[in-house]
Order: sequence, then structure tokens, then C-alpha cells
Amino acid sequence: AGRDPSFIVGGLIQGLNRNARAGRGDLFIVEADEYDRMFLGLQPRIAVVTTIEHDHPDCYPTPEAFFDAFVAFAERVPSDGIMVVCDADPGARRLANLLEAEGRSVVRYGWEPPARWWARPLAVDRFEVHQGDRRVGELALQVPGHHHGLNALAALAAAEAVGISPAMALEALSRFPGTARRFEVKGEAQGVLIIDDYAHHPGEIQATLRAARARYPGRPIWVVFQPHTYSRTRALLEEFARAFEDADHVILTPIYAARETDTLGVSSQDIVRRMIHPDARYLSDFDTVVAYLREHVRSGDVVLTLGAGDGYRIGERLLELLSHPEGER
Repeated sequence: AGRDPSFIVGGLIQGLNRNARAGRGDLFIVEADEYDRMFLGLQPRIAVVTTIEHDHPDCYPTPEAFFDAFVAFAERVPSDGIMVVCDADPGARRLANLLEAEGRSVVRYGWEPPARWWARPLAVDRFEVHQGDRRVGELALQVPGHHHGLNALAALAAAEAVGISPAMALEALSRFPGTARRFEVKGEAQGVLIIDDYAHHPGEIQATLRAARARYPGRPIWVVFQPHTYSRTRALLEEFARAFEDADHVILTPIYAARETDTLGVSSQDIVRRMIHPDARYLSDFDTVVAYLREHVRSGDVVLTLGAGDGYRIGERLLELLSHPEGER
């Protein structure tokens, strides 16, 4: 749109191979991080809230504490600023209701009116977009998933707030190639498709698996999940155990500790023991996972590596082995 913004985001943007840039325009776009209340150091004029779902239990011991941090974040937006909030997410909707009760203006987006921006899903990657009672057009995304459709609506709302026309924004979104580690297709060998995604929260896992099931109907889906941090795993054990219903085969690896040193007495096996799933197992190291997959996957299968740690290396190693002549069965 000719605005040449500066930006800092959490993942590498495909095609640019970078996650930050200093532009010459007057816009600075930041992907805010609620961990350790870091986003409370920002004072945005436009703020987008996509979801409010309890996370980072090492910082927010209760769902209410997590929600309160987002209330504090919204208070950082000046009264003449713009809050863009997802009406399809219960936690975000609760925030929008609270702000409107206080007399704040909120731009909602979601799947139906009265959201200002709403869309009707036509396929897993195609949406009919509306602005109020006006049909804006169809949007075809390069990355599948209804959650990505909602994110696109958020971008449309933010673009409108800075004066970019809906038509121009739609066209730009249709060309957006996506972000590394967000439903990133790593490659295909011997008919086995390998995809990596950063999903590490139960809600993200469910959304990613729904997208995979819709994009590849009829194909067996393998999931390799590396839980991220002991505190999150312990706090969300039951939610993780229910998150894999759309997978045919599930493998869990040891927990990625990240910054944590105390195991809190929890392991990935605790998730597996709670799962009601026909084929879920724990494997103790990456080499064992790769060997198991190499032996059991067949042409037509889809392998998804999920998690915020280094579990993507499993998919990369499997792809390397299947691509090598000696990998042929």
C-alpha cells in the first residue's frame, strides 16, 4: 500500500526471511508479547487482541490474572486510539464487552454480525469478507485454517484504521506467503508430506489440526508434539490430553524446558496417560521418533511437527532420510 512500515514480529516472514525491518513510513507494527507482562511497556494507538486464553502460568497463575493483564494492556491505548478485538474468541469478546461498558470504542471482527468485519468461510483457505452490511469480496489465503482467516480480518480492520482501502488490503493479504513455522510445508518425499507449526497451546494445536484435516481430507495425519515448559504442561494437562482428536497418530517427545529448571514433577507421559486416543505414545528422544516414523509412515501420510521448541528438527531429519535413495522402501 506504499506505506513502508517498520515492524517487529515473532516469526520470519516467508519471502523476506526476516522478522524485523526499519521502514521510512510513519507506522511501526509490533507483535506484542504478554509473557512477563512485556506488552505493558507499549503504548499503541491501534491494538489488536486476537485471543485471550490462559497461558504462561509461571507469570499468570490463574485465568483471571491472565485476563487482567489484557485489561491493563487495553488501558495503554489512548481514548482516541482504536481497539480491534476478535468477537469469535470468548476471552477477547469478554474484553470487548468490558471496554464498551466503559464507553470505549471497539472494532470487532469475527464470523457474523454485529462484528464490523466478518467473514463466511467458503473453504479452509477461502472466505467471503464483509464490512458491516457490505460484501467486500473473497479472500484466498496461502496458509490454510479458519484461525488464519480471523487473523486476516484483524489485519483488514487495522488496515482500515490507518487509511488503507479494503480492496488494496484484500489484494495484499491474498499474496502474503505466510510466516516460518506457521503451517510451513517443509517438503514431500516418497509421498509423505511434512509440515511444521509453532502451535504449543491446546487451542493452537486444535486449530492447526482442524486446518490440516480440512486441507488434506482422507490422508492419515501424524502429529509429533514437543510440549513447551513444565509449568505450561502441568497447568494445561487436561486440555493437552483433549487437543489431538483430529490426529490419527500422536507421538509426544520430552518437554522442552526453555527457561525452566524445575520439572514440577510433570512429564509428557502425563499427557499420554490422560489421552483417550487409539494411537498415542511417548518416545524418549528425537532419534527414536525419527526411526519410528521412518518405519511406519506410508505414501499419502501427513506428518505435522508441533511445538515452540526444536521439535521441527524431527521433520527435517525425516524428510532428509526419505529423500535419500537409501530411504526408499
